[in-house]
Amino acid sequence: MEYQLKEEVINRLEQIIDSIDVLLERNRDITSVEDYLSTPWGMTLLDANLMRIQFIGETALAIDKKTDKSLLVNYPEIPWKQIFGMRNYISHQYADVDPDMVLVVIRKHLIPLKTTVQQVIQDLK
Repeated sequence: MEYQLKEEVINRLEQIIDSIDVLLERNRDITSVEDYLSTPWGMTLLDANLMRIQFIGETALAIDKKTDKSLLVNYPEIPWKQIFGMRNYISHQYADVDPDMVLVVIRKHLIPLKTTVQQVIQDLK
């Protein structure tokens, strides 16, 4: 991979890590979906979460396209197609997104994604 492309990909991967960190921090006190649905602040947080998750999917998709689908395929422990699909779902079905699904993504899937993205960065360096 040429140097300029490698640096761009690393930068985008670091943006994914930053978004994961923001999501984890902002949601550390969330114990259930009711924490989102019961207050205006909770709904604002839910909206912000959706935008961050959408950004992660959009950024991963851009990396996949920039690398001609030759990079992320090397990390099959992450369901990249589902991440791309989540981005599309949020983009096109925003009002129908299930808050339970958002909480599951945050609680279950972000830490493994972060670990893998950190590995991709290390492998590229």
